[in-house]
Amino acid sequence: MTLRQAPGPEAAVTEHGTPSMRGRLHAATLTPLGLYGAAVLRIGVSGLFLLGLLREAGHADRLWGPGSPYTPELFRTSVEAGGADGRLSWWYTWPGTQSPDYFWAAYVLAVVVSALYLLGWHTRLMAVLFAFVVAGFYMRSAVAASGFELLSLLFANYLVLCASGRRWSLDARRAARATPAPMISYEEPVSPYEELRRRVVTVLHNAGMVLVAFQVMVVYGTAALYKIRGTSWRDGSALHYALRLDDFTTFPELSGWLAQQGSVLALLAYVTVASQLLFPVLVFVPRLKYAVLVIMLGTHLGIGLLMALPMFSAITVVGDLVFLPTSFWLAAARVGRSLRSRGR
Repeated sequence: MTLRQAPGPEAAVTEHGTPSMRGRLHAATLTPLGLYGAAVLRIGVSGLFLLGLLREAGHADRLWGPGSPYTPELFRTSVEAGGADGRLSWWYTWPGTQSPDYFWAAYVLAVVVSALYLLGWHTRLMAVLFAFVVAGFYMRSAVAASGFELLSLLFANYLVLCASGRRWSLDARRAARATPAPMISYEEPVSPYEELRRRVVTVLHNAGMVLVAFQVMVVYGTAALYKIRGTSWRDGSALHYALRLDDFTTFPELSGWLAQQGSVLALLAYVTVASQLLFPVLVFVPRLKYAVLVIMLGTHLGIGLLMALPMFSAITVVGDLVFLPTSFWLAAARVGRSLRSRGR
């Protein structure tokens, strides 16, 4: 099937108004889904990882370098004990070194790659390099890694498949300046090679976005199932005990006051479990999508502010943003342009 023969938007529905099989095939192979969502995911993941690198610049040697208690020898021994394939282990063991010069060169490389990926400069290449960087730094600090590092690693790998540079990037700006004409239509013939390339790129992009969405749903679903198994979540006292943990307290006075609000905390505990458990279903219901996303946003804000886990909360919020439709991002862009014009 050529692009000329491919079903256009007018063939995407049947006479009854439901999506046809040809329409679904068209959407899966020729229509990249969620380009703005992919761009937001790229910006969020790379921006947070860059922020983490810069925030720990003064402690980088102790965290990832030769000065770490997790010595390069112990690092390699643990990787080998885990059954890693020696032919592929270089992908995530390269930061382990005794040379300070080599480590700081690797650290600067990680900062530069994260910044260029954030800006969307040669995004396809930067996506691969960013996944390479994240994998190395994640494995180097695996002993002390948190949910933020793990989700960053997963999202970075999924983004390799996505065309995340087609919106809100330097690549998109350069392409718009180079080809101001509208995109090719269904009536324009293209070579079989170009048609195959577009289909492969689109299928890989859509697969990457599906993997990101599925990963977020798995995180919420498993979190809810683990909570249900605990008696403190079933009787509504889990948040009370969580606010009493000294190691995860940002504002002790505020946490102490909230811990005394038993009825409110019990209600919030039940809402948290229910929203996480039903998230994989509710997020696909148009009338309930925004409500469940607002609940999850409030949950993450509470975790980030009250439990001293801002980076974990931020990366989970970035994952949630993938479920917002293109119309939302277009409206947000219009609002942003309006605010900038008023400022000028």
